[in-house]
Amino acid sequence: MEINSFIQSLIDLINERRKMTSPLYQVILEGKASQRLLQNFVIHRYPIKNLWVRHLMCVGSRIEDHKLRRLFVENAFEEETGGETHSDRHVTTFLDFGEAVGVSAETVINHPLTTETKALVDFNLHACNDTNVPITEGATSVLLLMEGQPPIVNKTGKSMEGVMRDVYGLPKKGYEFFTHHASSDADEGHVSALEDKHTAAIVELLKRYCTTDALQEGARISLKKAIELRHKHFDMILSKYYDPSEPVFRYGQAQRAVA
Repeated sequence: MEINSFIQSLIDLINERRKMTSPLYQVILEGKASQRLLQNFVIHRYPIKNLWVRHLMCVGSRIEDHKLRRLFVENAFEEETGGETHSDRHVTTFLDFGEAVGVSAETVINHPLTTETKALVDFNLHACNDTNVPITEGATSVLLLMEGQPPIVNKTGKSMEGVMRDVYGLPKKGYEFFTHHASSDADEGHVSALEDKHTAAIVELLKRYCTTDALQEGARISLKKAIELRHKHFDMILSKYYDPSEPVFRYGQAQRAVA
């Protein structure tokens, strides 16, 4: 397939089952999540996010061209240090979100993996870190899928950042993670400039490397598998940890209850 048409077909697959098609994200973005659901959202999403830089570096290390490889290094540097945005390590800001909804970093980091989470973790590690797997499969099924998500916004156009701030009432430190990902109010269309920049580098990689029918088919199959595993992971979180009869979480109320 002609490369631009191929990349568009990947984007179409991602859009078709974007995060906002998941009932989990719909509940959270509608402001209906309980404290238990938000805590377990952090607990079970953390293992995926914590491995992100390893995937990024393993794919990036296999790129021969310095200019393109540098874009992956810069992405990893921002993720690990917050240097470009003058924030903190991105996964640390996700743990800060957990602290704001009442779950400690220690609990999140040491929590055992569920079957669904482990399946997704293992798939991502294999796709990106196994050098016997074509670089294009990890780039598509892990990097493009995660960086190339459409804006995470609800039916009224409210982003994850906006909902966490204005509906759940979290302080800035509690919602900062969402400022730098595909759910921010700060950038046009709710997609941060960082996301656009990082996605462009992944697309360029695919243009250079995913040039045969066999490689394109492998990348497409890998992407479809990753999407299925992600949605099983999302569904597990919602089914195990959400009861609509439980009170919705509001930061101020939770803080007063603790006091």
